[in-house]
Amino acid sequence: MRNLVLLACLLFAAPTLAAEVQKPAELQPVIKASAPIGQGAMTKLWFKGYDAALWTDAPKWSMDSLYALSLKYGMGFTTEELTERSIEEIERTKKLSADQKSNYSAQLAKLFPNVKKNDVITALYEPSKGTTFFYNGKKTGSITDPVFAKDFMGIWLAPGTSAPELRTALLGSHDG
Repeated sequence: MRNLVLLACLLFAAPTLAAEVQKPAELQPVIKASAPIGQGAMTKLWFKGYDAALWTDAPKWSMDSLYALSLKYGMGFTTEELTERSIEEIERTKKLSADQKSNYSAQLAKLFPNVKKNDVITALYEPSKGTTFFYNGKKTGSITDPVFAKDFMGIWLAPGTSAPELRTALLGSHDG
């Protein structure tokens, strides 16, 4: 419960400049960019929840282009904490039916492992395929439903995100 409360605080905190990031190896075959188009960190007081980096080869970021979001965690969270918080954040940008909530929760619980400090989760969005998830470089699964994939990525990238400062840092001048 302590981590869930801290995670909630972190998702509402202002982002800070993220540390220098390297492109995750799983992105090498699909994204050629050598640097992210934007990056930021989610912190609360002196606790860092995660560093985030947005990767794409598109000249202008769009929810309809191939891109990836990589999160390097600054502390540990359980599968349940990550899943619950993700559903709460999706609902900040879109109302979900009870069936959608149940479906989304079940799928995310299969994709998210427990994370500890310095673990990395990468979500690769491919418009025709959905979103593929990686944990420390190893594939954990995919969301093939394009609506669900966009809803999930909207946690950070939708205009109605609860972290507009982080969205701005991730998108920079590439706001789509």
